[in-house]
Amino acid sequence: MDSKRKQAGRTALPFAVAAALAAAAHAGQGCGDNRLPPRELPRADEQRQLPRWYPEKSWSEKGGETQVYIEGKIVFDTNKAIVRPGSEKTLETLLQFLKEHPEVTRLRIEGHTDAQSSEELNQELSARRALAVADWLVDHGVENLRLIAVGFGESRPLGPNEIAAGRSENRRVEFHVAEVNGRPFMGQDPYMGGLALEVLSLEERKLRAEQAAQLKAPPVRKGFVATGDEIRPVPVKPRGEAGAPEGEPPAPSAPATGGAPAKGGASPAGGS
Repeated sequence: MDSKRKQAGRTALPFAVAAALAAAAHAGQGCGDNRLPPRELPRADEQRQLPRWYPEKSWSEKGGETQVYIEGKIVFDTNKAIVRPGSEKTLETLLQFLKEHPEVTRLRIEGHTDAQSSEELNQELSARRALAVADWLVDHGVENLRLIAVGFGESRPLGPNEIAAGRSENRRVEFHVAEVNGRPFMGQDPYMGGLALEVLSLEERKLRAEQAAQLKAPPVRKGFVATGDEIRPVPVKPRGEAGAPEGEPPAPSAPATGGAPAKGGASPAGGS
């Protein structure tokens, strides 16, 4: 008999606990339920796309895509074309790509900006930033003829310029294969209509920098040097040797004296 009572007590206990919890939940509804409703996860096609420079993936000629994806981002000083520290890993990866792909005879480096300034300034700034990346590669052994530096300014945004995150995505540098084995890749224009700047060799850049420094420097003035007293001969013509000026008739000769007849048989003045 005792065992049956214990078994009945054990069976009734869970029902009592469940009833108490239900009563508490019902009582809490009178004060309002402050729990947030469940939120559905976004579908894959609705999720925000990652920036185009991430993640890194290999490039191949058969892939049919010009862009070379490299993990990381090259950043610059504000409104300047000076590469900031922290960009070395991305630059070194790009350098390694060029070493591993000699068939890529020309690589287009594209500069892009946000829309914070005018279109003209943004295009010029983006071109100078692309050139800064090209100069870094040339300084590390890449032939300058393999590189094209082009600026597109704000014309090709990835995100909305109205928010900071979108402007950050728009400020970027992209890398595209322009030529393979000396021929335009996929038949496209190597410059794609952007503002192109000439990529010089290291020697040419040094020479132009020296020439620009010389033009800016003031001319060197020679100091005064005293020569001392000098005696120089002065040519002097004797009297009577100077001829009549050119184009003028000679001066008349003086009349003869002592009764000599004058020219033409006329008597001298005062003669008898």
